[in-house]
Amino acid sequence: MKKIACTFFNISNDEFKNYDNDTFFAPNAINSFKKFHPDVEVHYITDENWKDYLSELSISEYFDNIGLVRIHIIKELMKVRGYDKVIMLGIDTFTCSRLDEFLDNDTPDMICSSGPPYRMSTQYWTPPIINTEFEGVTYEDVLFINADVTCFNNVKAAEALYETSIKYWTNHAEQGGMNYCFSNQQEVGISVGIVDFPYVTTRVLYNVRSKGKAHGGFQMVRGKLLEGKGGIVVGDKYPTQEYYVNSNRLFTKDNKQIKVFHYAESLITRPKVSTDSELSYDEQLNEIKTMWFNKETIDFLENVCDCKF
Repeated sequence: MKKIACTFFNISNDEFKNYDNDTFFAPNAINSFKKFHPDVEVHYITDENWKDYLSELSISEYFDNIGLVRIHIIKELMKVRGYDKVIMLGIDTFTCSRLDEFLDNDTPDMICSSGPPYRMSTQYWTPPIINTEFEGVTYEDVLFINADVTCFNNVKAAEALYETSIKYWTNHAEQGGMNYCFSNQQEVGISVGIVDFPYVTTRVLYNVRSKGKAHGGFQMVRGKLLEGKGGIVVGDKYPTQEYYVNSNRLFTKDNKQIKVFHYAESLITRPKVSTDSELSYDEQLNEIKTMWFNKETIDFLENVCDCKF
């Protein structure tokens, strides 16, 4: 029987402290995951207990980057506790199904999930553009990985990601490491799978793609759907308001099952006071609770997923 864990990190530094008094995101993230995974050990690493983890794992030095620290802790947890598999979820997520595509797939060393289809480039990597033929039509998609929903199938994967993230450092931190690892699997010596790509053919969603046109964040503001942060108004209905429930499963309007939802609104960096283009943390939280989801979805989240709105 495989020994599996899931980690949630709620640690801050002098720059990022918005989650200090959080009573919404982390509880919902952890409770919803536990609801579908009673057999998986959960580690919730916070400012209060993370030094205990450092002591147990004999970590005396670390880089002052939250993203890199969590990979450091995961790789040592796998060694010390003997885990065969570790799932890493951000605290701004909720889980609404058993994550079979992670739990039952041991083939890739690391399984990642899709971020927004960003056409971008860094010094070391560029997200590849992938063409997929489906029902006689060719669809173009950009394979950009978001770090907050990831599965490590062995220690080698966590070690390779940690080392790669440092060697090819960008402001994307460990997320940059994941994107580099995917495009350079032979070089880094691990195999990397994507759980929900390409969008046109996947039946499940594990990250921000369930937000539809709002997948980049800062695009659902005061009842208006924007084209990019601060962009023009392209609609007055949030994609998240169009979810539906069938057989105790949550779906997008185009019939993709949502297994992990990622808010992905840079909540940790939100200002205290709202601006025209950027909501404050408190105003964004209020919108999430009162405007993002229809009643059917909230009933599902509360009654099936153990979330509280």
